[in-house]
Amino acid sequence: MLYLGNVLYGLASGGIMRPMDLEQLTKTQIVLLTLFVSFVTSIATGIVTITLMDQAPSDVTRTIDRVIEKTVERVVPGETKVVERIKEVSNPTASDLAINTVEKTKEILVYVKTGDGSESRGFMVSAQGDAVIMQIPDMKEGNEVVLTRPGSTGTSTLLAIVKKLSNNNLALVSLKDSPKTPLPHVNLAQATIPAVGQQVLSIGYSRALGVNVEFGNVTALLDKEADEGQKRFLTSLSADSGHVGSPIVDVTARVLGIEFGATEGMKGSVVLPLPAIDALFGKVLSASIDTSQGVTH
Repeated sequence: MLYLGNVLYGLASGGIMRPMDLEQLTKTQIVLLTLFVSFVTSIATGIVTITLMDQAPSDVTRTIDRVIEKTVERVVPGETKVVERIKEVSNPTASDLAINTVEKTKEILVYVKTGDGSESRGFMVSAQGDAVIMQIPDMKEGNEVVLTRPGSTGTSTLLAIVKKLSNNNLALVSLKDSPKTPLPHVNLAQATIPAVGQQVLSIGYSRALGVNVEFGNVTALLDKEADEGQKRFLTSLSADSGHVGSPIVDVTARVLGIEFGATEGMKGSVVLPLPAIDALFGKVLSASIDTSQGVTH
């Protein structure tokens, strides 16, 4: 290194600093001169590059950084294959889940309004068009009612006949004419036991508001002596009659039961679970229809 430095110094002081014919340089001096010029050029290039990067807009810098990082991630030395490190992670928010739940549940909703202004709500429980609704005044078995269905393809009205009344204010109605295609419905045989504190939604319908939703939580499990799955539960939902008869669902669109409304001495709205509804109407349904068809919730 000391020799190279001396030669470069001598070359610079003895050859470069005064006029000199290149033909008089030895081969060693030519090689050293070439190295010297290359060294100076590389330093100058580096200085110019750094200066331009400092002056470049921040967006350009970030783009360059990302390209370099992507290249390092994707290239595996010694291998011909490319390693993919890119993946999509779906993290739905509570709002996303609620929207999806409403979209799924509205397919099973039914609504009744009589000529005297009485209203009732409920949901489909078979693919053939059976529905559970809250009883309305003076309802009798064999009466005809008009069901409104706010499905995804638009609101439709269907004529139904009251098939059976229960002693707890529920009614089973069946479409007068069988549907051409199986209808979305809830399978009453399924049982989802709620937990205290669990978030629930009441999916309602009215002519004034259309499909609407109310949020609440399970606040208590009732009927301690009842069989597992048939226990009513209390929610923080309002006992407003505008949602009585509506399906109560969790955030994954599983139907838990039907909203009954207020109960004396309790704050909130009581829900009757699906197995309890099945105990009331299950035998009637299984005797006349195939509940395995259609889209279940």
